[in-house]
Amino acid sequence: MERIELKAELRTQAGKGYSHRLRREGKIPAILYGKTPGLKEPKAPPRQGAPSGAADENLKLSVGLKDLEKAVSSQAGMNAVIQLKVEGQGAFDVLLKDYQADAIKRNFIHADFLKVDLTKKIQIAVPVHLTGRPEGVKEGGILEQVTRQLQVLCLPLKIPQQIDVDVGNLKIGQNLHLSDVKLPEGVESAETENVTIAIVAVPKEEEELTPGVMTEPEVLTAKKEEGEEGSAPAEGKAAAPGAPAGKGKEAIPATKAPAAKAPAAKEGEKKK
Repeated sequence: MERIELKAELRTQAGKGYSHRLRREGKIPAILYGKTPGLKEPKAPPRQGAPSGAADENLKLSVGLKDLEKAVSSQAGMNAVIQLKVEGQGAFDVLLKDYQADAIKRNFIHADFLKVDLTKKIQIAVPVHLTGRPEGVKEGGILEQVTRQLQVLCLPLKIPQQIDVDVGNLKIGQNLHLSDVKLPEGVESAETENVTIAIVAVPKEEEELTPGVMTEPEVLTAKKEEGEEGSAPAEGKAAAPGAPAGKGKEAIPATKAPAAKAPAAKEGEKKK
């Protein structure tokens, strides 16, 4: 893997106002983490509560936004080894440890770099890329990728762009684990478990509808109960004022009902 050059400048200020000024100039604030023997510290006010003469091991920097975007748009992507040239300090081999992006524009607004030793292995996350079409998918199965990145150990210049995993032989109901994956030369797994990479799931069978005649709802076939809409009132019971009358009879509005003496109740009927 080839190192990518990126220039940076020291900064002694911080805060939102200063960060906004940097961004208007096409730059973003950044921090370089890690110990470096013989590091020349920039002249800056001592930290609050820090002992006299104490120096911060991290460097506050500013880098060009377009330069950083170009550095991580190479084939290595976010895992590119960057040769960070800091004005007045020298060059450092670093990785982009973390970053912040604008919520709308999605461009960098802050970057954290980490110094690395090119002779020592580091642990880093590498994306997993599935290749091939599983046999189970040809038979109607569904391919599901369970793990999308793996933690690996390797030298900084040996970091793979991605780990290709062939799933062409997977059949329905089968899965593929980390132990089945052949890692690139010089790369070893840092995972603590034999994680599942991908599976070919069994498709859910659709429920078969049994042919037959649909039974009508009971409410439509049952005999209407006494007092239901459209049915004649029971013998000796008058329809409620304003209620619809039986078939062929018009309802008398309650406000226009003639005032009349209620007829005497017949034998066996309840008085109203």
